[in-house]
Amino acid sequence: MPRIAVCRVDEVPADRALCRRLPDGPRVAVARIEGESGFAVFENRCPHADGPLGEGRVHQNSIVCPWHFFRFDLVTGEPVGTPSIMRLRRYPVSISGTDICIDL
Repeated sequence: MPRIAVCRVDEVPADRALCRRLPDGPRVAVARIEGESGFAVFENRCPHADGPLGEGRVHQNSIVCPWHFFRFDLVTGEPVGTPSIMRLRRYPVSISGTDICIDL
């Protein structure tokens, strides 16, 4: 799997996600979380209605879709508060120096 640098650690704000388009790849969002790497990288598309999920508010390891207020856990990708089969597409994260990298 190719490893791609998405952004620098210092580019990711504390309360919202940073959205990026990968070269020849999907649009992703990067958010700060409590956990092993300290970051979650996920597809910038809400599985509920294709909304721009990365534009939502990040709070306590979850993000809220700005279109329909559907909430997802950024650690697990699971929906929060509403039973559903929808999940976020998440990418394995690693830190290389000051870069946040993912495996595609």
